[in-house]
Amino acid sequence: MNSVQIKILEFLKGLGTILLYYVISLGAGLCLQDLNFHENLVIATLSQILYYLILLLILGILYRKRLYKDIKEFKKEYVGIAFKNWLIGVGVMLILNIIISYFTTEVASNEAANRVLLNSYPISSIISMVFLGPLIEEITFRASFKKAFSKWYTFAIVTSLIFGMAHIQNFFTNYQLTELLYLLPYSALGFFFAKAFYETDNIYTSFLAHMFHNGMCVIILLILALLGA
Repeated sequence: MNSVQIKILEFLKGLGTILLYYVISLGAGLCLQDLNFHENLVIATLSQILYYLILLLILGILYRKRLYKDIKEFKKEYVGIAFKNWLIGVGVMLILNIIISYFTTEVASNEAANRVLLNSYPISSIISMVFLGPLIEEITFRASFKKAFSKWYTFAIVTSLIFGMAHIQNFFTNYQLTELLYLLPYSALGFFFAKAFYETDNIYTSFLAHMFHNGMCVIILLILALLGA
């Protein structure tokens, strides 16, 4: 088997991981749907956390060698690389969001959904958005494609576009064209997550960058909620 065939197989493996991610999400969501939004807040909170733990467990088993290797080889300087790439990514994302605001006043459906969940289920939302979700997404959208590309920029462009598409839900479900605009900022952020991963060849670098971003977003949304905005 030549290198081209290997890269094609690795790319298909990445697509397969994404498909598995959605199958598990759908299955776990259906199994826990009565509990995820239970009138008892404690039950709903635990059920929502369990949903993410199921995803992480299955994907973690599949990529256990990579996860174990990367945690052993993680270096403290990777934190700075993660922060640098996140800072550049969020800067580009903010510029693109400002430009988009001239075309629509609607926020991205992903952000709107996160606001609702954070207001209704703050504990499970913080745990899933800041810790569990970023690691699950980095495994799904970054680690699964690592061996499919020889050049870092090809890897970053392709995986960032896939990552961006996963965050514009209303475009695919309701065919909301304005939602397509948000493909740009989400993909821009994903590009620098991918760059952080490729620079260090360590999934926990992009996980940290992703965690920095989601953590900042959660803090901002909590402040806005407290201010009644």
